[in-house]
Amino acid sequence: MIRRTQGKIDYSIKHGIMIGYIDGSQNVSAIETGWTQTSPEQIAETLLEKFPTKEDAIKAVDSPVMFPTFKKDDYCYVDEFGDVIESNLSWNKDVMRKHIGHLFLFMKGTWQYSDNGIDWEPAVEALDMVKEVA
Repeated sequence: MIRRTQGKIDYSIKHGIMIGYIDGSQNVSAIETGWTQTSPEQIAETLLEKFPTKEDAIKAVDSPVMFPTFKKDDYCYVDEFGDVIESNLSWNKDVMRKHIGHLFLFMKGTWQYSDNGIDWEPAVEALDMVKEVA
């Protein structure tokens, strides 16, 4: 059950993580990863190192490597994918997954991160990760 404080959603108990990519129809194909003992920073590090291109992102989502526990192939672009995170602003309540608190989406040439389903930034910046220079 979601704990609420003064009518607000308690995001501190939302630890689920989903990753996705934008397909040729501009829909988002995404999975919920079964990696439960990990942080968003650890997932970001894995995605950035092991799956740095769109082709790799497709492999990550469409294969068992991320231990998918849920998959949906037809989120109506980024907006509906963002509605996975419970919000008072969500338009698509039917796609909401109450335990999800972190989204990763491969777009704009890199992994983007959102913890509210609305604002997206490169995962490296959003999670204050140190970029290694090659």
